[in-house]
Amino acid sequence: MLPSTWSNPKGEVLSEIVPGKLWAAQRAFVWNGIDVGGKMAVVRCEDGGLWVHSPVALDADLKAELAAIGDVAHIVSPNFEHVKYAPEWIKAFPDANAYGCPGLQADKPDIAYTATIGSTIPETWPSEIEACFLDFESNPFTGKPFFNEVVFFHRLTKTFMVTDAFWNYPQDNVPASTVFWKKGMDKVYLPFYRKLMLKGKEEAFYRAMDTIREWPFERVLPCHGTVIETGARAAFEDHMLKGIPQDGQLGSTMRS
Repeated sequence: MLPSTWSNPKGEVLSEIVPGKLWAAQRAFVWNGIDVGGKMAVVRCEDGGLWVHSPVALDADLKAELAAIGDVAHIVSPNFEHVKYAPEWIKAFPDANAYGCPGLQADKPDIAYTATIGSTIPETWPSEIEACFLDFESNPFTGKPFFNEVVFFHRLTKTFMVTDAFWNYPQDNVPASTVFWKKGMDKVYLPFYRKLMLKGKEEAFYRAMDTIREWPFERVLPCHGTVIETGARAAFEDHMLKGIPQDGQLGSTMRS
């Protein structure tokens, strides 16, 4: 057992979300002194191998619980920010395929990624997990993407997995500093993201949203916050589309 935190109130090393198919490892994740919470997703693939999304710190207890359910076969760093623990996982599981989002292999040459997941799908990728590269963001000051995130859909459990494009913090028992940080992200960063980081990339934005809309997901498993089991589609669409211009011919399915 782990110490109880707002992001892992039961102190579980590994929490089962869908029996025998989907788990989450919930941990404190301290950023600039603020616990923003972190959640790693683990999928048991059809061939029995484990697919690990946005890995958290790897300790003996977590390694033991993973060994009890399968062999780690795939390790995924879904964006530029969630890379802290990838090296220790790649070292601990040298036979696993290690994937980075587009640009990550060049940005982090010291991390031994074996492939890029995003616009193209590597041959080693498990077929039951679909990917969508959110290739539309561009920082107006640098001209470069901030997160360069890839999001995923696991067909067997109808689960949508997202990293920093969407947070779902609970309303209760969250530290004041975390609540303040989340409000800042919603009130300052998100409007900046919608108005400036998408400027000139509207077509790519709606194309990605249309792809996600086609996924028949019923659950959202975010890296930051709690899993959404009810109203998952509406929650995600409200977050992504609020304040986005809805005129023109782009994104017909998302705006219908």
